[in-house]
Amino acid sequence: NAGLPVQVARADQDTELPAAVDLAAYRIVQEALTNAQKHAGAGAKAEVSVVRVGPNIEVSVLDDGAGATGAPTAGGGHGLLGMRERVTALGGTLTTGPRYGGGFRVHAILPVQTRAGAERKPV
Repeated sequence: NAGLPVQVARADQDTELPAAVDLAAYRIVQEALTNAQKHAGAGAKAEVSVVRVGPNIEVSVLDDGAGATGAPTAGGGHGLLGMRERVTALGGTLTTGPRYGGGFRVHAILPVQTRAGAERKPV
């Protein structure tokens, strides 16, 4: 198995993110791709996008696998819970769940300006 093919798209206007937001975005992508690798099944592909929308960064990870065709199962790992806690701590929102037609979606909206500090701009 060569791994999960991943397509990445960025439209974040080279936004310099506060460290906590940058780390949260990285961990969300990391965990979502790990979950896709584990659960999506053979032949699945994933798409990652990072987009600046107004005062926020939106991070989406989609897969087209067969692993999430039904309702999410209880128990197992703590990946989705950890993502939700990380996003909530920054004042953002996280939505996760099966995609229409198969696959799974993780979508986080993270404010570029965190509760702890002001937005940093590129120099």
